[in-house]
Amino acid sequence: MSDSVRDKEPEKERLSSVAAAARILREFGKHSTQLGVTQLAQRAGIGKSTAHRVIWTLVEEGLLEKVEETGLFRLTATMRSLGASAETAQRLHEASTLPLDRLRSATPGTLHIGVLDGDDVLYVERREGPGAIPVFRAVGARNAAHATSSGKVLLAFLPLEQQRSTVGSMRLAAKTPRTITSARTLLEELARVRRQGFAENRGESQPGMCSVAAPIRDPLGRVVASVSVAELVDEVDAGIRHLTRPLLDTALRISANLGWQP
Repeated sequence: MSDSVRDKEPEKERLSSVAAAARILREFGKHSTQLGVTQLAQRAGIGKSTAHRVIWTLVEEGLLEKVEETGLFRLTATMRSLGASAETAQRLHEASTLPLDRLRSATPGTLHIGVLDGDDVLYVERREGPGAIPVFRAVGARNAAHATSSGKVLLAFLPLEQQRSTVGSMRLAAKTPRTITSARTLLEELARVRRQGFAENRGESQPGMCSVAAPIRDPLGRVVASVSVAELVDEVDAGIRHLTRPLLDTALRISANLGWQP
């Protein structure tokens, strides 16, 4: 047998294992939270010994875990969180498309839908106007939560114990001389945001840039995302509060599309 044939055989075996792993993981997305080796082998169309080997590889990699009480396997918390995040992003995309397009006609700035990811805001939806902010290049970009209006909104509406714990563990680095770098000051700011229902950023994440953000709620009224508008301005102290009302209306429309009824 030639060397090239020998090289291709291990590669083919590895690809077959990857395909088997993908089929096994896909079965947990079909409304089955716990499955056994025999079930997974039958559903994935692979041999039981192959399923056993692949399943335990997935366990070692932290993608599956064995439930001691039942002896079955399930997705780990990390994998369940990834699935929930993907579903949330898709629902936000569908709910926000028309409201964001409508808001874009009212401002030359940059519009974002953001979610909280650790200490950062992760931007999952974006619209650009003529005054698009250069620092925000694309969907998937991140920014420090404490220095943005979106982040302030998302932190402000956390359960209070979780909010204090989160703020206490954050590294409040200064992005500009205006950035809030004190945990106490940030908590006071978050309390004000929670009372008034929106947040402002006046040159705190980038010199000359102002933004306003409002909360987006799910059917249970929980804040799951934020919608924001950002513009470069000549007078940072003046902010862009004139956009607060259309932004709040946009947040209400998106929330209603998600199923929230005030």
